[in-house]
Amino acid sequence: MGRITTTEAAGGAIRRVREDRGITRAELAARTGLSVRSIYSLETGESQNFGLGNYLKLLEALGLVMSVDLDPMNWDNAPIAPAPATTPAPAVAPAPPTMPWNDLAPIWRLDNDGGDPT
Repeated sequence: MGRITTTEAAGGAIRRVREDRGITRAELAARTGLSVRSIYSLETGESQNFGLGNYLKLLEALGLVMSVDLDPMNWDNAPIAPAPATTPAPAVAPAPPTMPWNDLAPIWRLDNDGGDPT
């Protein structure tokens, strides 16, 4: 399905798949425990704070999966935030770079086959 980089794109993807499969918002609400209004708000881009848990419920109900690409070479020049300063780490390999939660959008990808995202 491709990369999802905005809330509007996430909602549009849900709406497109839901409509392609002939599922109403009411049916999707019943499958997920979410309200019809919440689903409408996501699909139309009204909701800017929908929540990852709710989004994952919708993906599961529609038979979709979300993958996260942890390879910085695939992030389309997304900024990488340095890991927060902590106590000195033990002598092991360094942890991979971290990104602030709100900068994860460039690495999210939906797959409707449930298979390997590569």
